[in-house]
Order: sequence, then C-alpha cells, then structure tokens
Amino acid sequence: MTDDKMPDDKKSEETRSGRGPDGDQPARPSAQPPEVALPPRRRLSPLWALPLVAALIAGWLGWTWLEERGPEIVITFQSGDGLEAGRTKIKHKSVDLGTIMKVQLSDDLSRVVATARMERTAQGYLKQSTRFWVVRPRLSLAGVSGLSTVVSGSYVEMEPGGGDDRRDFNALEEPPVVRSDVPGRSFTLRTAQLGSLSQGSPVYFHGVQVGEVMGYNLSPQDRAVTVTIFVRSPYETLVHEQTRFWRSSGIQFSAGAEGFKFQTESLRSLALGGVVLETPGEGEAGPAATEGTVFTLYEDPVSAVETRDRLRVRYTLEFPGSVQGLQGGAPVLLRGMTIGQVVGVRLLYDPKDQRLHVPVEIELEPGRISRVNGDPVSGPMDEAAARRMISSLVDKGLRARLASGNLLTGQKLVALDIEPNAPPPVKEAEEKRGVVSGEHSDLPTVASGDLDSITRSAGAVMDTIAGLPLDALVGDLRRTIQSVGGLAGSPDLARSLAALAKALGSADALMRDADRQLPALVQSLRGVATAAQGTLNSANGLLGGGGGTPDIAGMLKQLNDAARSFRVLADYLERHPEALLRGKTQ
Repeated sequence: MTDDKMPDDKKSEETRSGRGPDGDQPARPSAQPPEVALPPRRRLSPLWALPLVAALIAGWLGWTWLEERGPEIVITFQSGDGLEAGRTKIKHKSVDLGTIMKVQLSDDLSRVVATARMERTAQGYLKQSTRFWVVRPRLSLAGVSGLSTVVSGSYVEMEPGGGDDRRDFNALEEPPVVRSDVPGRSFTLRTAQLGSLSQGSPVYFHGVQVGEVMGYNLSPQDRAVTVTIFVRSPYETLVHEQTRFWRSSGIQFSAGAEGFKFQTESLRSLALGGVVLETPGEGEAGPAATEGTVFTLYEDPVSAVETRDRLRVRYTLEFPGSVQGLQGGAPVLLRGMTIGQVVGVRLLYDPKDQRLHVPVEIELEPGRISRVNGDPVSGPMDEAAARRMISSLVDKGLRARLASGNLLTGQKLVALDIEPNAPPPVKEAEEKRGVVSGEHSDLPTVASGDLDSITRSAGAVMDTIAGLPLDALVGDLRRTIQSVGGLAGSPDLARSLAALAKALGSADALMRDADRQLPALVQSLRGVATAAQGTLNSANGLLGGGGGTPDIAGMLKQLNDAARSFRVLADYLERHPEALLRGKTQ
C-alpha cells in the first residue's frame, strides 16, 4: 500500500511517533505540510424549534390575555354579606362581567372594600353613574325578590350608566326601584310628613299604577321631606304644571245624604301607602312638566283641590269669648257651603287698653259664589269687586259666628249667615285694635249659639241661682209646710169638713126631691098657663063682640103676659131644675 493510499488516521499516527511506515526508521519530513481534514459541519436539529414555538405561543397568549383582561375596580359596600373572594360574580342581565377578587375592611373598619376584575367588554360601561348592588333573597312588604340566589348564591348586579370613566364605586344598600334603562321621567314632591310612603310605593292615576316612589330624604334647612317619584312612559305626559298630588290613604269613608260610603285601594296601597296624581282639563292643565319638576304633596284630594289658583280675600274676625277648638285649616261656611278656610288664630295683648285680643284670620274665595241676574262679566272677579259684594252682604245682615264642626272632637268652624234684625256693625279703629292691617277688612261677629255657648249661659244662670239666699227660702218653705200640716190636723178643720159633708148631703136630698116634684109642678104651671090662655081668648071674644072698656083690655093684656111668663118659667125649670135652689145663673 502506497503512502498515498494509506489511511489518513494511520499516516497521522506515524507522523506523531516519528517512525516510518515500517516502524524502523523515522519518517522523513515531506516537502509540503500535510492537509488537515476537517470533519463535515452538522446541520441544526429541528428539535431546537420546539422551545421557540412554545415561547412564541406563550407570548401570544400572554399578549392576548393582557389585551382581553379588563380593568380593576374598587366597590365599597356597607357590609360583606354575600361577598366571597374569587367566587362572587358581577353580572348584568345574568351575564358575567367580572369577579370579586379580594374583600377587605376599610381602614376605619366601617365599610367593606371589594376589589374586582372586570371583563374587557365591561370597560366602556364603567361610568360616573354606574350602580352596583348585591342581589340576595329579600322579603319586604313590596314583595319577594332574589329567590334564584338561594341555589346559585349571591352576586353583584351592575347597572351601566353614563358620564366620565370611573374605577371606584359605592354600592347601593337596596336595589333600585326603577332601572335606568326604563323610559320615563322623575319628579320631586315636597311634604311636611313622610307618612306611610316608602321606597317602592305605587303612584296611581285613575286607579292605574303609572309609577313608583324611588326614594326620599329630609332637608335639614327647612325640615321638609323630599320624595322622588318616577312615572313610566308613556304616562309621563299626564303630568303638567297644574297637576296635583296627594296621598292614597287606602281606605276612604264618607257619609252623606246617600248614606255611608266605604272605599278601599289595593292591598299594596294599604301596606305601602301610595301617591295619587290628578291633572285638570286641557284648558287648565298648563304645559307638560319637565324632568325634576317640584310639586307639593297634599294630604287628601280636598286639600289638593282647594289650593287651585283662585282669588282669596283675607278678613280678620274677633269673636266674643273663647275660641277653643278653632284651628288653622278649619272651613268657613256660608249657609252650609264652604267658601273659605281659617288661616290662623293668634293671641294678642294690647297694653294701651290692657285687653286681650284673639284675632282670627280667614280667607274667603268669592269665586265659589256664583252670580246670577247681573251683567255678564268679561273676566274673573277681582279683589275690589269681591270686597264690594261682601260689604253689601254685611249691610244686609251678614254676620260671623263660631259653630261646632265635630261634637266628638270639639272642633270649631266659622259660620256666616244673614242675621235678621242684626244691629249695625261697629268697626273700631285699626290703630286702636292693632290687629288688622291696612289692606284687610273686618267682618262683624255675633255670639255663638252652639252647645258651648248654651253651657256657658246655663253656667251663668246657675251662678245667679247660687247667689240667691236659698237657705232662708228653704227655711220659710219648711215652716209653711209645717203650718199647713198643723192646720190639716186641727179639730176645727175636721168639724168644718164634717159640717160641709152634712150640708152637701142635704143639698143632694133636696135635689132628689126637686127631681121628683118638678114634673108635677111643671105640669101644673102648664095647666095654669093653658087656662089663662083660654080665659084670655074668651075675654077677647067678649070684648070684640060687646065693646068693653079699656081697663078690661089692659087686664087681659096683663093676664096674657102672666100666662107667657108662666110658660117661660115652666120651660126654664124643665131645663134647669137646679134653679129652684141656686137661682137663675148668668
């Protein structure tokens, strides 16, 4: 084998050992250095691509997670009831939008601060007016809600809102009555007392529920209660500037000429109360009310109707005596019809004349008095015309008096009526009284004729009787009775009574004898009268035939008169036999 054909590894070994191919002699150096054979370069293994692909996938997943990951928000709750880190979901219309990640107390331990991770899709709805609340089973007078959470557990409901972006929120303690996506308008009602109203109380129009009470608060400045109501669409168009609101009592009881009337609202109104709205006709309703318009909440429909824009003329009255039972708001009646109300009752002291005055201020509504048989009026009655009308009625005898409005409660009212033969009114100077302003007039008053006045009159009579010397009168009466008793028991009176009884018995016997003898006596008198009449007739015949003298004619006339007298006497005794004893009566 030649050197050229010797293997490369063997040649390299001989070279390193310094021997030739036979091993006896060292190898001779060649003229040119040998070529170094380099091993062939190996290619990159495909396995190295797997980590790269994994890193790329991990980076893509991380980027995607970061891109899809929503913002982190903080929600403050009053309590942590129903909240559990890592499990409590935040939902809207039963769709998950986030998860409560951490629940902890605030620094002052007064609230619960929950940190939540939201979905990326909810990022655009985290605005200034977004609301959160815990949905859990709730039982109230308004009904039962959140029963589905008995199985699935509590969760936090989110209601999207508008405004600027926001990342910290205060959760509601109670769910809102009306969701923000419900169309309609909210209005504000002001009242002195909240009464039975509560969140969720219904709002009615002609018995149909058109809205709810959203909430209420108390103003510390004027101590008035502000109630916020919401009227759903399309019923918000029913609310105008002249709309009146009053409480729905649930039970209405009235008595009239038709009998007793009893009316009730729904059971929900009985439990939660309610608000009733009423809008007048198109000519009086005014323009539609805008969002947030403030109205007054009245106690009943009568108060709401009486507050309509009407002409009111104020007068000041001063009644004689006490005005106990008369309060502000009491009606003013004219012949039983309400034409106004009492505005206020005051107690004043006048140091000039050292007298107490109790002025009663009333407001009359002349528009409630219809005018007939007069010239047509182009417009409504003004105050001057109203005062002239009242003044003319005063000249006719219009007077004011206190009357009982309710015998059970003792409430009083002011009654106006025309008093016949009323004395002319005496108007004191305003400077002397000091209770009437220059723009107000007085109405004359008379004493009350109610039960209290009668009681006071009876008390005055009793005081007068109490002032009489009753002890002396009773003593004299006792002595008189004793004297009469002594006279009745005296022997003289007994003898007198016995004699009187005997005389009456004799008179009775005489009357019986007269009754028996009277017919015979009457019959005898009739016979005498008949004989005398016959004699007179005979005498008349003789005189007519023989021409007697005037003396005989006079005698016959006297006999005729005597016969007539006997006849009259007989007739009278027949009718009045007692005349024989008593004589002739007038």
